Amino acid sequence: MSLREHLRNILPEILPPAPKNAIKGTELIELVKSKLDQKYSDATLRYHFSIMSCDPSSPIAKVEHGQGYYLRTNTLTAMKSARHMISPSQSSIGDTFGYATSNEALLRANKFRSIVSQSTKTEGKVPFTLEHTFGEEAEYEDLWKYPDLISVSWKGGVNTSRSELDEDMLHLQRSFGSQPFTLRSLKMKLEIRTDTYREDFFQCLSNSRWAHYGELLIAAPIEDANLINNLRSLGNEFGIGITSYGLSKDVLDDLPEPDAIHHFTEREIEGLFKLINYQRISESRPRNELAWDQVNELRNSNTEIDSMFKWLSQSLEQGKVMPFERKSADTAVVTNSTLD
Repeated sequence: MSLREHLRNILPEILPPAPKNAIKGTELIELVKSKLDQKYSDATLRYHFSIMSCDPSSPIAKVEHGQGYYLRTNTLTAMKSARHMISPSQSSIGDTFGYATSNEALLRANKFRSIVSQSTKTEGKVPFTLEHTFGEEAEYEDLWKYPDLISVSWKGGVNTSRSELDEDMLHLQRSFGSQPFTLRSLKMKLEIRTDTYREDFFQCLSNSRWAHYGELLIAAPIEDANLINNLRSLGNEFGIGITSYGLSKDVLDDLPEPDAIHHFTEREIEGLFKLINYQRISESRPRNELAWDQVNELRNSNTEIDSMFKWLSQSLEQGKVMPFERKSADTAVVTNSTLD
């Protein structure tokens, strides 16, 4: 087995998952040496750390604008769940959905997904990313059935210090047959084009018919006036909100790894939002209630969506927003960890 293969096996056991807890190269070298049977020089190991940190399929990532290494959980395999967010013009090799996805485009897509998640949290909503729904075994039809992200907001408000729900408001809402939460179904694209916008839009419409709101979010700025008018016309007719974040590929390329964005400090989030130039094309129109027949179908066919509704149910039973921990592609449970 080569040194590179040894490191791929060893590093996930050593590296911390968050950039803020990154291990400096000198310390990492000593930890790795203790697990290797063969002796290697510090220079050789440091060289391999540097090379592997530039490879999106490797488990090691380097801190942006600083020192140290941490565990890259968004490896190439995991990042492929965002490949449908990439337009044909941004890729070069065929995939499950019929077009190409370069490593660079995949990285941009995952960064955008992390940005949307951070944006959702700053709005006081809880983001649920469907990380495994669009994996290797996903089918083209899944694009019409499932969103990329679901955001949850509690209508009665939440006591942030204790994550408690307003019991009086919950009682009133139940008395009048109102749901105490609002669900938004979000579809994301890196860019939108004149030859693909109809399919992108109607996929968003199709996979959001069950929710209170449907949203189509686009990373890149939209400059084509005809395209904007066509999107606005569709959005207004069907009640779908359409927003561009105004992020060019150069801006996305300059941002750190998706996991680093996920762990941004408050100051870093403020800096991130200064890069966003929102372009609101149409407003989403609310539906009075969830389409429960469709909700049941989604829960039966998608374990991630089912886990989200179990979290909602348990939070209502406990009268507080319960923490949620994603365990694997098939299971997610309520725990005492921080909301993710």
